[in-house]
Amino acid sequence: MNDAAPAMNPVAHDDFLAAQRGDRNAFARLVLATQRTVTAVALAVTRDVQLSEDIAQDTYAKAWQRIGALQTPESLLPWLRQVTRNGAIDQVRRRRHLEVALDMDDPRIEGAAGRGPEPDAWLHDSQRSGQLARALDAIPDDSREVLLLYYREGQSSRHVAALLGLSDAAVRKRLQRARDALQSEVLAQVGEVARHSAPGVAFAALVVGSLGPREAAAATTASAAGAKWAVGAIASVLAALALVLGAVLIDVRLAMRRARSRAERHALLRHGLVYAAVMASFVGILFWSRHGDWSQARLLAVSAVYALVIIALGAARARIHRRHRRR
Repeated sequence: MNDAAPAMNPVAHDDFLAAQRGDRNAFARLVLATQRTVTAVALAVTRDVQLSEDIAQDTYAKAWQRIGALQTPESLLPWLRQVTRNGAIDQVRRRRHLEVALDMDDPRIEGAAGRGPEPDAWLHDSQRSGQLARALDAIPDDSREVLLLYYREGQSSRHVAALLGLSDAAVRKRLQRARDALQSEVLAQVGEVARHSAPGVAFAALVVGSLGPREAAAATTASAAGAKWAVGAIASVLAALALVLGAVLIDVRLAMRRARSRAERHALLRHGLVYAAVMASFVGILFWSRHGDWSQARLLAVSAVYALVIIALGAARARIHRRHRRR
C-alpha cells in the first residue's frame, strides 16, 4: 500500500491567476478552499477559536498583498500554513507576556457588558471554549492540527494528509496519539466543537470585505510580478554571496600566508572551503527566512546555531596552527 499523500490541491489554477491580477472574487474562492486548514493550524497553537480566526484573517491580508510573488497554485497552501503557524506562535507569546489591567469602574466595561450576549449563552460558550483548550492541551503538539482538520474535513485521513503535505500513515499515527490522550467522551466533544466552529461563507466574506487596496506591483500580471521579484531576489543573493565569499577568501589567504609547511597550507585550504560553505548557506538561510515569513524567534535560533558553528570553525583553525607547528 502506498502511504504517500494523494496529489490534491484545493487551490484552483484559474482562481490563483485571477487573484494575482487583483480579482477579489477569485481570492474569495481561494479563501473558501483553504480557510478550514488555515484556521485549524492557528487553533492548534492558540486553543482559542476566536483568536484563531483573527490570525487567519491577518494571514489572508498578507496573502492578498503577496500572492503576486508566489509562482504556482501549489505553493499557496504551504505558504499560508507557515505564515499562520508563525503568526499564531507570536500571538501566544505576546499574550503570555502582556497583561492588561482595567479599572472595574471604567464605564467601558459596563457598556461592553450591555452589548454582549445573554449571561447563559456567554457561560455556555465560555465553558465550551475552556473544554476545548484543556482537551487540546492534553494532545501531543504534532497531533493537534491533524485532529482538528480530521473533524473539519469529513474525517478523511488521506484528505488531511494531502492538505498538510504528510503521508497517510503519519496522519493516522498522529490521530491515534490524540485518541490515546483523550477519553472517548472528551474526544467526541472536541470533534463537535471543531466541526461547529469551522469557518464558513461568512468568514470568507469578512476576510474579503476587510482587504485593503492592492499595491500597484501586485495588481499587475502574475508573470511580470514574478519575474521582477525573481530578478531582484537573485541579484540581492548574488551580491551578498560575493561580499561574504570575498571576505572569506581574504581571511583564508592571510591565514595561509602564515603557514609554515605545505601540509599546514593544505589543512587551512580544506578548512577555508568548509568555512565558505557555511557562510554561503547562512546567506541563503537569511534570504529564505525573509521570503518564508519566519518568526523572529526561529530566525534567532537558527542564527545562534550558525554562530556556534563559526566559533567552532575558529577553534578548529587554531588547532591546525598548533598541530602543524609542534612538528
